[in-house]
Amino acid sequence: MDSNSGNAASGSASKKDKKSKKNYEDGDTKKKFKLKRLIPEELERFTSMRVKKDKERGGPGPTQRHSTSYEPSGQSTALHDLSDESVLELFQQMLVDMNLNEEKQKPLRQKDIGIKREMVSRYLHTSKAGQSQKESSRSAQMYIQELRSDIRDTQLLGCLESLRVSLNNNPVSWVQNFGDEGLVLLLSLLRKLQEERDEYPNVSGKCQHEIIRCLKAFMNNKYGLKAMLATDEGIPLLVRAVNPRVPHMMVDAIKLLSAICILDHNDNLHERVLEAITEEAERKDIERFQPLLAGMKQNSVALKGGCMQLINALISRGEELDFRVHIRSELLRLGLRDLLMDVRTIENEELRVQLNVFDEHAEEDSEELKARLDDIRIEMEYPST
Repeated sequence: MDSNSGNAASGSASKKDKKSKKNYEDGDTKKKFKLKRLIPEELERFTSMRVKKDKERGGPGPTQRHSTSYEPSGQSTALHDLSDESVLELFQQMLVDMNLNEEKQKPLRQKDIGIKREMVSRYLHTSKAGQSQKESSRSAQMYIQELRSDIRDTQLLGCLESLRVSLNNNPVSWVQNFGDEGLVLLLSLLRKLQEERDEYPNVSGKCQHEIIRCLKAFMNNKYGLKAMLATDEGIPLLVRAVNPRVPHMMVDAIKLLSAICILDHNDNLHERVLEAITEEAERKDIERFQPLLAGMKQNSVALKGGCMQLINALISRGEELDFRVHIRSELLRLGLRDLLMDVRTIENEELRVQLNVFDEHAEEDSEELKARLDDIRIEMEYPST
């Protein structure tokens, strides 16, 4: 607006402040709740340790991750001879290796040095014992060498499946050993499979999906997530995997993209995702949201929910009302409104959550837009002198 519309602009800003629109970090508990429900699993997994499976199996908690039944050995005796500073360094490495987020690290950091010394002793004992087990015996470097050897088809699929298990089950230090070199190999392989016309498309599709699952496991810690976001082609390759003809792979790809969109980061990650979606659509000469709408038409309820998840993530992270309205209008113009009529008849809790998020954000934006138009009308009827 121009300088003569100060009062109206001030009124509009006041209304916007009352709503605290999209400021998820300002203490608005309602918005935080929505974002947490928007991505029910992925975001939590990126910043928390892999302890859920242990709990489901009745296994130990974070402070009891390793065996508690061992007898003190020469190793623990040697540990008691170390200085407190050395123990604290090992303690920090243990926390990193256990993939604990800051919230879960805090109570452990508050324990006295004697308990920390005992925890480090148990951690070192179990880590060394685990190195002799068959699952851990295959090093990250062995996978890197195998991926470099240009293996194909079922042999490649077997390697990727085994790698995914290792990325999920080994500590963060193992993932760090796989590192940037392994990540580059996975991304290069995914790009190659996406570009070539394979004689065995089913095997190729399974390999691509398994790479997506490996990337998901690799990103399940701060190190892996940071490494993935630092690449130029990571997000674009995930966008290419949004393929309605391979529903299971598309579900995993769009959930990763959704989680990336809503991560707190210096960059506007939702803009990077949207840019990649736009560039891929231009390359294929299609509407940029066409794959998402095609996914909504599939019979898979999980895919419908995943598509709504990404739609909500892209819209909700936009700070400007004009941006949110534009994205939503583009989707509705392409046929989302008709698709939603059918989707609303499906009984599924996760899908219902995504529909409620979409409706709530649309209603709030409509109210904000109405308030803005009312301010403009008032200015036109009662111009400032």
